[in-house]
Formats: sequence, C-alpha cells, structure tokens
Amino acid sequence: METGRELLLSEGLRAITTNEIARRARISKKTLYGLFPSKDVLLEGIVVSFVEGNLARWDAILDRDASAIDRILASLQFLGEFMPQVQSRLITQVEAVAPHLWARIDAIRLQRLARLETLMEEAQEEGVLRTDVDPEHWTLLLTGAIRSVLTPKTLMQTGIPLLDLIRSVQTIFFDGLLTEEGRATIATKETSS
Repeated sequence: METGRELLLSEGLRAITTNEIARRARISKKTLYGLFPSKDVLLEGIVVSFVEGNLARWDAILDRDASAIDRILASLQFLGEFMPQVQSRLITQVEAVAPHLWARIDAIRLQRLARLETLMEEAQEEGVLRTDVDPEHWTLLLTGAIRSVLTPKTLMQTGIPLLDLIRSVQTIFFDGLLTEEGRATIATKETSS
C-alpha cells in the first residue's frame, strides 16, 4: 500500500500497475495477487488509504481543542493545501482510469463534510456565526455545491483552478454567515498571517 501511495503521489493514478507495484515493492506479482485478488481491489485500496490518510489530518483539525471558528479556518486552510495535491494526482484521473472510485471518494468526503454541521452549531453558540441560518440546511447546501462543482468532470471542463473554487466556497458559504464578531475574528487572523 505504501509503495502504491508513493507511486500515486510521484506519478499519478495511471502509473499504478501491478507490474510497477510488484517491482517497486520487490515482490512477485504472484505474491501481490495473493494479497489483492485484482488490480481494481489494489487500486481502490491505494486510493482509499491515500484519501483516508490525508483526511485523518482534517479529523485532527476538527477534533482539536480550539474555538469552532478556529477549526473552521484551519479546515479551509487544510483543504487549500490538500486539494491541489489531490487534484493533480487523483481527481483529474479518477473518472478516466477508475470511475467507480469516484463514488467511494465522494462518500468519504461527505462523511467529513457532515461533521461541519456540528462545528457550525458550536460557532453559532460562540456567537461568531449567524443563528438565523439552520446548520443542517447550510451543510446540505454546501455539500450539494461541493458534490456538483468539485468533481473531476467539472474541474476538467472549466479549467478553473481548484484552489480558486475552494476560495469561492469560503466566500459564499462562510463570509455570508459571519456575524460582525466573526468577521473581526477572521480579519484578525488574516492580518496576523
């Protein structure tokens, strides 16, 4: 799996073949097929472990002992750093090489996005997000926007850089929700960065 993740990062999804994995791992193809019954199972295992491993960093951000607004900002920063890496090595190739994996990746990211609803409720309690917006509705809208826009097909068709889309999501879904205190918190964080 580690060999596959390294290959994914260095050369992309298309470079992952059973021959290349066996060669780099210094094992026979027979041994590799003893561990993974097919190339599809191997490919899915590599991609899912890559995504889950990186999203464990997001989990750590969501779970840290900090204010909700700090965790929201840290989440956006993480996504801004992580997603371009994912775009270049994963998202733009998934539909072409292994379209069934996109559904799996989508399910993984939806799990994480659902946690933002609780985070939003906490931020409302802290007084930095408007309380007249239902967190469940907000999360549903954000999830829908991400599922329909941050897709391999849309990114390839539009040519819009992923980081630009993430910033637009931040502007639309967060700045419109912030109270004056929330805006002041972000302004303070941005000037200290």
